[in-house]
Amino acid sequence: MFNKKTALTFLKVIVSILLISYIASKIDLEKALSNIEKANYYFLFLTIIFIFLERAQLTYKWNLLIRARGIEVSFWRLFIINAIGSFWGLFLPSSIGVDVAKSYYLIKNSSEKSVSISSVFVDRILGVLALLVLTTVSLLIGGDLLSKFNLKFFVFSFSIFFLVMLYIFQREDISFLLNKFLKNIRFKFVSDKVVKLHSSILEYKKHPKTLFVTFILTVLVNITRVLIFYFISLAYSIPIPIIYFFIFIPILTVVIMIPISIGGLGLGEGAFITFFALVGISINDSIIIALTNTLFNTILTLLGGSFILFERSAMKKAELKVNNYN
Repeated sequence: MFNKKTALTFLKVIVSILLISYIASKIDLEKALSNIEKANYYFLFLTIIFIFLERAQLTYKWNLLIRARGIEVSFWRLFIINAIGSFWGLFLPSSIGVDVAKSYYLIKNSSEKSVSISSVFVDRILGVLALLVLTTVSLLIGGDLLSKFNLKFFVFSFSIFFLVMLYIFQREDISFLLNKFLKNIRFKFVSDKVVKLHSSILEYKKHPKTLFVTFILTVLVNITRVLIFYFISLAYSIPIPIIYFFIFIPILTVVIMIPISIGGLGLGEGAFITFFALVGISINDSIIIALTNTLFNTILTLLGGSFILFERSAMKKAELKVNNYN
């Protein structure tokens, strides 16, 4: 049945196809192939290593958050859940689709619905906060390089807006206001769940040490992500000062969260080209960096999809044991 949700998904697929088609039309294929042939495979290999490192860091900091709330799940199990979440994220709108998939699989492993969802929610909040801090510091260090583009104003404005919203959200009385608002607009059936989730998120205020360590790890994750793009540029001998990556990549990470394409496909690459064009990087050089990153991440994410097969196999074996026991 072609409903509103299906129509929105179809529209996002169209947006991704149009963006990728437009980007592809701007590529000098001969030059791109020449760059690939001359690539430094040491830096490409280093890129793959750092992608694995980034995913291990993501898993470890998520593990800290759920352990603070009394959920014990092994690092390897969480790594698998992250991999499966990333796989489904390829087909879901925006990077937030990954969070939805991660929450679903963690709930299956822990049965603590509110804690599982709140851990992913808090992880995302800390992620945005870390992006803002990293971008702000980078702009303060290398802001003169971009002074004519007035990026400081937009970044600082968004930072203030986010911090104000974060302050409002973390207030204890917001649960009461949410409950009242939802009931007034006849959403009573979700009000209790929303209030319970909000209360579960606020429980993390009792674990300041965990939040601080997780925040530091989140900053390290974003630094790793920046270095991944920088290593790709070195692999193709594209001379881009590293400070530009520290300024633009955190902003691009936020842009990919905008739910107007499938998994951020096309949107991330288009934004990458747009931002680096500000500092004189050609479309051809920008796109080869962006697409190499997308290609490596997609291949590793598709491999993560194989964990779904193991997941289903494990569930069937567990059901078989139960049936035999009965």
